[in-house]
Amino acid sequence: MGHEVTVVPFLGRPIKSLWWQTGNNPSRRLSKIVYSRGREFSKSPWVKSLYANHYGSLIRIPQLVISRNWKQGIDQLVAKNGKPDVVVFFSVPLNLLDNVPSHLREKWDLSSVYYEADMPEILPSYGGLKFSYYLGADISQFHGFLSNSEGVKESIVAMGGKRIGTLHWAVDPRLYAPIEAKKDTDIFFAGGSNKFRQDWLRKMIESPAKELPQRIFATSGRGEERFEQVKRLGFLEFGHWKRQICQSKICLNISRSPHATVPGTSTTRVFELASMGACIVSNPHNGMERWFLPGKEITIVGEDENPAEIYEWLLESPTKMLEMGKRARERVVAQHTYEHRATELLDYMKGVGLS
Repeated sequence: MGHEVTVVPFLGRPIKSLWWQTGNNPSRRLSKIVYSRGREFSKSPWVKSLYANHYGSLIRIPQLVISRNWKQGIDQLVAKNGKPDVVVFFSVPLNLLDNVPSHLREKWDLSSVYYEADMPEILPSYGGLKFSYYLGADISQFHGFLSNSEGVKESIVAMGGKRIGTLHWAVDPRLYAPIEAKKDTDIFFAGGSNKFRQDWLRKMIESPAKELPQRIFATSGRGEERFEQVKRLGFLEFGHWKRQICQSKICLNISRSPHATVPGTSTTRVFELASMGACIVSNPHNGMERWFLPGKEITIVGEDENPAEIYEWLLESPTKMLEMGKRARERVVAQHTYEHRATELLDYMKGVGLS
């Protein structure tokens, strides 16, 4: 879109690309210890509770070291490459970067924006994805705050957020394009975990699989649940996952309850499935009509409806499934590509210093 991008990782080494310049991670070793190892410990409810009650003491030393390193690292980057128009912090631990946005403003007169892609589940009220890095964080330092959810604005305002905007998920339709494949699976679901969606997994997979023993159900993902009469495919690499979508007659979108209930919260999966031309059946999701037209581009299972009956109705109408998938992809190409989102992002940035 005409702008140069420099990417500096918080975790791990820089990733080279034709699409951006890179900078070195100023605190690679410590961030790996705190973040990666901390995620392992967070599997314990006791450890998570300890963190919630004593995070101020627990993060103080990592916070001091990581913040100092990041201030120095960005200073060196600005001295080397020149002053950027704006700095975007993308889903990094806020409470470990104490006063870094203030430092950018005071020393370099730089605007900074925080972009959170995991709303609302990342908020302390939901316990965070692992440890909540909003605990003890000062988001009032940022000139703007973006997220994937329209419904969290009140919460972000209460935390001191300014210029709150929404930048929804999208997809690259060149990468996510239909593949010619034999349809050998009737109903397919892929998901990272069962957290916050156990009830809908039982309703949309476990129960229908028992009701429809003649149909082939399959799931994939890390830590997927075991259901009777459902094939477990394990974690599928990107290419195999795309092919499985195209081998499936119906693909399920089962949103986690925080995403489904907080208005206008986008997630990646529905855009990916739509771009692949899949016939999508989803659990209720507040705001889905903002992106796809129920009944035409996606099918929504009502609270009181029987998913097995909906699956049978669709499976008996191959033309209807094909048309629904085609219309969903057309909607993606027309409104939900990352080129669309880049345009929205640039429009938003004009209000925080990017010309």
